Amino acid sequence: MFRLFSLPMSPWKLILFCGDSLCYIVSVIIALYFNQVTSATLFSYLYDYKIYFILIGFIYLVVLYISDTYNYFKDYRQLINILHVFIACLVGTFIVVMAIYFPLKGFIIGRKIVTIQGLSFSVLVASWRFVFSAVALTQRLERRIIIIGAGKSGRYLLESIRERPGCGFLPVGFVDDDEVKRGTVVDASPVLGDSAQLSNLIKELQVNLAVVAISGERSSRLTNNLIMASWGDCRLVDMPTFYEFLTGKLPTDFISDDWIFDWSINSTKIYYIRLKRLADLILAGIILVIVSPIMLLVSLLIKLDSQGPVLFRQERLGQKGKPFNIIKFRTMVQGGENSGQVWTDYNDPRITRIGKIIRKLRLDELPQLWNIIRGEMSFIGPRPLAHTDYMENIEFYNYRTLVKPGITGWAQVTFPDGLTIDTTPEKIKYDLYYIKNIGFMLDLAIILKTVRIVIFGQGR
Repeated sequence: MFRLFSLPMSPWKLILFCGDSLCYIVSVIIALYFNQVTSATLFSYLYDYKIYFILIGFIYLVVLYISDTYNYFKDYRQLINILHVFIACLVGTFIVVMAIYFPLKGFIIGRKIVTIQGLSFSVLVASWRFVFSAVALTQRLERRIIIIGAGKSGRYLLESIRERPGCGFLPVGFVDDDEVKRGTVVDASPVLGDSAQLSNLIKELQVNLAVVAISGERSSRLTNNLIMASWGDCRLVDMPTFYEFLTGKLPTDFISDDWIFDWSINSTKIYYIRLKRLADLILAGIILVIVSPIMLLVSLLIKLDSQGPVLFRQERLGQKGKPFNIIKFRTMVQGGENSGQVWTDYNDPRITRIGKIIRKLRLDELPQLWNIIRGEMSFIGPRPLAHTDYMENIEFYNYRTLVKPGITGWAQVTFPDGLTIDTTPEKIKYDLYYIKNIGFMLDLAIILKTVRIVIFGQGR
């Protein structure tokens, strides 16, 4: 694993992305060849229409991402998975034709080129995915790891790996300096030895990664042995860092304020946050103008469907715990929010007929554009919650107010099963992950995942 613009990233996803990009380039060359563009004029043709070719390639890659085809543990030798990729490419071709060819007909590349390029790209990407799975799956993707510490933290990590059988990590056992544990079996995994044997065990068992899962203070003996092992071919990482890469959230039971302090003082996010605020203002203004007719129509439907105001306001917590009134389209019967029930479900009798449709299409969130313009919210951030007592009752909850709340966020797209009092501590783990790794690539991933959820009707 490595970091791309501070975001933890698997090299296998990058390999898939590069392969798709190469397939697109080859598909363009094939299309131009069949359109009788000679090699002598090929580069000049590409140069003249470079903006359009770049835009078409971008559309294809976005559609592939939204279609969830970058799951590198899927076996693309199976017919259902290869058809999924092929159809996603054809959908990309359809979007290219509808978004570029027809609106700009007569000004860009011809229809024959677009058609041949789209078909060849679909075949090439499907073939590339098949080859990738044949070469990389499964042993070549699998990394052997050893867990240093057979205590609560190490066992929790082992359980998390076992809950994800396709994650690509194979635990070979524990290393622990506790003489009582040495030579025993903990959670069906052997304690192979102590830290003094770590370097030899790494070499003997061909371990690729060693995870330090020690919650308490480390002894000088352990620290020295870890330093010696770190100078070998095996990479050492701490448990919270590995866990966030594995799960996309932080292990709040095994981190401390000091751990959060360490990455906070080394953070250089202030410039991105300022740029993000500027982007929020510009995008909110543009989108507000575009969706104004839709908002008027929704307002009319709400009025016709039930009595009460069109908009619903509720006090929420903003950045640094400052309260503000969030604005949404009303989706419940008048006074429904005061009925004593806090959490909603799919069959909540308080939700109106139009309200169910509005919620399904996420149209109830549109008035929050005004919250963004006022600087109370951002497009992307932790979900704004109404319960101020969380600040005291849920550990690390106050840190989620370091950034502005958002219409969508990492917790919403990664754990989109609806918010309840029981799931709040779990969602905090995702919110902290977002705050720690905030940046352009993570925000882009959230936007694309949000589009996927809206299109396929997932989440709440």
